[in-house]
Amino acid sequence: MEIKIPDDLKILANILPVNLYVVGGYIRNIIMGLDNEDIDICSSLTLEELEKCLKNTTYKLKIKSKALGSAEVLSNGVGYEYTCFRKDIYPNNGSHMPEKVIFIKDVKEDAKRRDFTCNALYYDIKNDKLLDFYNGIEDINKKIIRTVETPEEVLSHDGVRLLRMFRFECELNFKIDKHTYQVALENRNNLRDISGERLIYEITRILHSPQKYKGYTKQNAYMKALKQFNREKLWQNFGIDCPKIKFNMVKKVEHKSQGFLIDVIDTVNPISISYYLNLILTESFGMNKKMTEQYINILSGYYEALNHQQNKPYFFKYFNNFPNIYMLLSHKSKYLANKYQFFYKYIISHKIVVSIKDLKITGEDIKKNYPTVKSNRYKPILESLLSDIFDGKLNNEKEELLEAVESKLKYL
Repeated sequence: MEIKIPDDLKILANILPVNLYVVGGYIRNIIMGLDNEDIDICSSLTLEELEKCLKNTTYKLKIKSKALGSAEVLSNGVGYEYTCFRKDIYPNNGSHMPEKVIFIKDVKEDAKRRDFTCNALYYDIKNDKLLDFYNGIEDINKKIIRTVETPEEVLSHDGVRLLRMFRFECELNFKIDKHTYQVALENRNNLRDISGERLIYEITRILHSPQKYKGYTKQNAYMKALKQFNREKLWQNFGIDCPKIKFNMVKKVEHKSQGFLIDVIDTVNPISISYYLNLILTESFGMNKKMTEQYINILSGYYEALNHQQNKPYFFKYFNNFPNIYMLLSHKSKYLANKYQFFYKYIISHKIVVSIKDLKITGEDIKKNYPTVKSNRYKPILESLLSDIFDGKLNNEKEELLEAVESKLKYL
């Protein structure tokens, strides 16, 4: 079996005084005949030792975590994830973070901290030798996900490993070893300790797993994990208020994350959609404010269209995200999707303004021409002008709008 290695890594392997290894998914994918991901490398050198070796070379070292011995080796604009061989020692309280990291020299000892056999393959670049301590090649050929050491040792601390197990099952179309699966469920509470950022990363990758290896992964691969989460009632570990989710839209739409959230909302049926979305996206999934607001706007626009919201208030709120809303709506009601799309295209073709920022005047113009008007009245006045323009009562011209402000002052 030929393991193709970039020339940069071959040169690096000869610079270092110890063996340099490629480890993990890159080797697994070569064995499976799949497109390769980023390359992870490792050796017995600590970060300080590696930094000394790279001095006066073209290679650069970007430290990521001194405590974990991780960094990025940069060469000709390409980055390689590096880790020093290490042993992780966990506390007895179930914490998913090691309380102590010991840097070691033995590659076989390093393999013990890996998660699954299919990811614990090491390729010695300098000696052109493949190391397989846990029969990973055999498990790859049999399409089995199995832990390197006993499942109790591997899965008792880190909830991320549980999600990675389900993700690999979907992406690679593997089966989970029975004992590994059972122990994973016994440690389901570790899912609660996963950071929101990592949780949404893993869930999103599960949902979009058919796009990972096109032509290899089954189109409905993500449903394996979703059905397992339902069967084992894992959703409450993610902060979602239901034991099972009725999946419908996630099967239909291209944007699986949005379809998934629609299925969550349809199952939970919250009193306030925007409040509930904000709660699970920020607190459970750790999504940043900007992305959360976009998701809330898109999904609120979807539901308000189903409730036949009038065109003017609808497009004032959802115009910018309507193309995304349309894609969702067309899978639920083609009639409503086409109805709103007609007005969306009409707004574009007639250059109708639907946002205050597109008006020819601003709050500063009101301040300059009407200095006695308090600033808290600017927004209502501009909104009223925008409404009149949409209805064809005013033109979006500065002088005309400034004249119209005076009439607004009587009521706003």
